Amino acid sequence: MKEAMMTVGMLLLFAGALGAVAGSTLNTGPTVASSSCTENFFLVKLQCLQYLLVVEVIFTVIAFIGGALVMRNR
Repeated sequence: MKEAMMTVGMLLLFAGALGAVAGSTLNTGPTVASSSCTENFFLVKLQCLQYLLVVEVIFTVIAFIGGALVMRNR
């Protein structure tokens, strides 16, 4: 069971880190800071910078959960 939790932790850590990097490079361009640039996040329409922040925070939390699993089961 310890090895399984280590594997899940590593997968979460890796996926969270890659997702945070991908989220930070998502939709970068000259219009990202303008108020006319919007993205749909589930049912909420967010400005592009807010959307990038939400994506990065979600994936960072996933990476922290994975890191905690790895540290707990090492």
